[in-house]
Amino acid sequence: MGIEFRSGGYVRHVLMGGRTIKDGEAAAIWNVNGVHKQIIGPRRVYMYNSTIRFLTRHKAESHQYIRISHRDGRVEHKYGPAVLYQNPALHDSVSVHDGIRLLSENECIVVYNDSKSSADRNSVPKEVEIATPIEEIADTESESGPKCHGEKQRRKVIKGPTLFLPALGETVREFEWSGRDSDGAFAQSQNIFKILKTDPNRVLSLSLSVTTADSAKFTANMSFQYHMNSLDKCLDSMDPMQKMYDGMLADARSFGDTVTSDQLRAGEQVAVMDRLVSLETYPLLCQAAKAAGFVIDSARLTGLSYCATLQRQANDEQHNAARLRSELAGKKQRREILELEAEERRLKIEQDAELEQRQAEIRAKLEEESHELKEAALERKLALNKREIEAKREAMKGEDAATIQFLTALNNMGVDMTAFMCTAGGMKVASSVLSQAASLQKGKRKEEHTIKGEMNVPKIKTKDNSVDIAWSST
Repeated sequence: MGIEFRSGGYVRHVLMGGRTIKDGEAAAIWNVNGVHKQIIGPRRVYMYNSTIRFLTRHKAESHQYIRISHRDGRVEHKYGPAVLYQNPALHDSVSVHDGIRLLSENECIVVYNDSKSSADRNSVPKEVEIATPIEEIADTESESGPKCHGEKQRRKVIKGPTLFLPALGETVREFEWSGRDSDGAFAQSQNIFKILKTDPNRVLSLSLSVTTADSAKFTANMSFQYHMNSLDKCLDSMDPMQKMYDGMLADARSFGDTVTSDQLRAGEQVAVMDRLVSLETYPLLCQAAKAAGFVIDSARLTGLSYCATLQRQANDEQHNAARLRSELAGKKQRREILELEAEERRLKIEQDAELEQRQAEIRAKLEEESHELKEAALERKLALNKREIEAKREAMKGEDAATIQFLTALNNMGVDMTAFMCTAGGMKVASSVLSQAASLQKGKRKEEHTIKGEMNVPKIKTKDNSVDIAWSST
């Protein structure tokens, strides 16, 4: 028996004996008379002069179905989850296929069926129909779909989100559209698919070769954004991408006849690029897209490349332009340096003049302040001297008043002042008073100078700083 599960590769002729068919296995047995029977395990079978062949197991999950081709010519679809053992006595072929899952409402498929397909789909078990909902968008007759035995077929469009499992007699259309190959060239049958996307943000990217009026060539890498506005027109067109590409080639030839190589090298290059992204440049492309059920929304230039000759000329012009820009930039830089130097010199002169002016103002202010200080000091000194003189004057007045009072007192006493002053005793008595009178001292000194030689007045300094005066005539 063994522990491994046996399949269609296990075939044995048993003269006499038995075989154990495990649970999960199945076998077909032909006896000596060629009578066939199928046994599904677990079971123990005894045979005599018989042939046993284990059967291959096929499993379909909930998103799959089993396509069974019977030996009598019938074809059957068995929807998952299901299991079937392929028996060569009953089946020509058994295969498991995935259903088509449509993820969003922007995805759809086109299904063709004959007159029997509706009956076959009605025979699908209810639980399978619930597991694979189908939404019919259109149900129209068409001559462009696949044919089956010359019968007229019906076409319907199924839109997502859903899981589609085809019924017997239903065929999903396979689209073969042109597109870019691995080398970037546009070729036929590059896009083979069954799910048609109808979302509005579709982009067609390709390289457009343009020959100018003077036989120069350049390549424009273009991206066209488009959307579908008619599903029926798209389905009636076998290869809309090829039709749009042919229209765009014709537009490129017409555009090239209006452009020269000088416009590509000169400052008009921007104008050429603006025309390349304008939809007015592609009338035949827009017409072909409309006939196929599409609308071109916008065009975008992603790259521009020249032929070798044009590229060499463009490189030379760019080199010359770069050299000229470099020279102009150098001259501009030198001019800016000279202007900066002149500006620095001007600023330095202005700063020096301003500094000198400030220094002169500071010196004048200092001189003015010094003069004011000197005047203030002189005024203070004059005021001080004036106060000193007034103080001395007041003191002299007091001293003179005392002297006059003393002499007046002597006079009032009847003293002969002349005799009194001429005597040594009177002089000694009055010396202490007379010495305090500065005016008399000054007058006395003046008198001494005046009458010098006429009278000698010896001065005798006493111990108490008094002066004894002795008058004598010469």
